[in-house]
Amino acid sequence: MNKTTTVRALIDPKRKKNVSRILKRMGLNHSEAINIFYSLIEEYKGFPFDLRLPENETEIVDKDIKSELLIQIKESVRKNRQLGELLAK
Repeated sequence: MNKTTTVRALIDPKRKKNVSRILKRMGLNHSEAINIFYSLIEEYKGFPFDLRLPENETEIVDKDIKSELLIQIKESVRKNRQLGELLAK
């Protein structure tokens, strides 16, 4: 067996419960799902899907998201795209 390491994440309990039900129906546990996700990130050299922000920040339903967080997300997406482009060369 390969060596493994631990990844810890803080997840909303309700979301974890909902995802647990879905994963169980798929025959997967959380570790297997995370390994699949990490494999896809490795293969795509970034997220295996497009991350998009609303054109207009007022379209956000969750009013608790602060504009500073949006700035950080936009910057993270920009850096991820640049990294993906560099690695694709």
